[in-house]
Amino acid sequence: MSRFTILGASGTVGQRLVAHLGAMGEEVFAPKRGDDTIFREDLGRVVYCIGVTADFRTRPLETIEAHVTVLHRVLAEARFERLVYCSSTRVYGGASTDDSPAREERALLVDPHSGSDLYNLSKLMGESLCLHASKGRACVARLSNVVGGADEDSENFLPSLLREARSGHIHLRTALDSAKDYIHIDDCANVLARLANGPAQGIYNVASGIRTPHSEWIDAIVAATGARVSVEPGAPRILFPPIDITRIRTECGADPRSPVESIFPAFRRAQARAPRSA
Repeated sequence: MSRFTILGASGTVGQRLVAHLGAMGEEVFAPKRGDDTIFREDLGRVVYCIGVTADFRTRPLETIEAHVTVLHRVLAEARFERLVYCSSTRVYGGASTDDSPAREERALLVDPHSGSDLYNLSKLMGESLCLHASKGRACVARLSNVVGGADEDSENFLPSLLREARSGHIHLRTALDSAKDYIHIDDCANVLARLANGPAQGIYNVASGIRTPHSEWIDAIVAATGARVSVEPGAPRILFPPIDITRIRTECGADPRSPVESIFPAFRRAQARAPRSA
């Protein structure tokens, strides 16, 4: 039995990973934020899930602390066997939209003048620290848009749609043919556990490999809820490149499910149990 330490265990991915490893019979240490025992104990295999997501634009200093500063201290002071750093496929956002798959070795484009790129810059700094300052003990997991967690209050895309659907009306501010990759949280936790438990090196895209358009989510939500849909006039089309998942397929044996199909059976059951408004 290995010991795993989940940093950021209170977040959506961290919580599910703790549960996943516990169900496997592994010893799991899930320290709370600011717990300095992480610098005194042997952490074993670490998964670094600390991060700021949807509200990073209004929290630039906290974003840098979460993605870089705490990581720096862990790499410099903590005792661990391996570390998996959770980054994001959002870093491919400035890449070409010519439908060529986003592979881990792709050169990336960031713009320090853009407030949106603060997130990408901080994640890429964290990645670079892991790859060059960990003495070969760390790898990077670029997580796609994770769905299926208990994050109903999140401002991320799918939770926002589901909240609006419960009110009976969804209003989209991006075009229906906008599209990006999503991965179910259980598939994500499975791959992270395998990366932490193996000899993984370098960068891994942790994604479904399926670029899902907004229209597909909307069709599924409308079928489940009957909600009305409107689209903001002139809504921009946001198209992320398809994500290549060859590495997690070949090295981790991953076979991610369709994110839409994995979400909506459970959502329909939840809707059936929910009290109907007058």
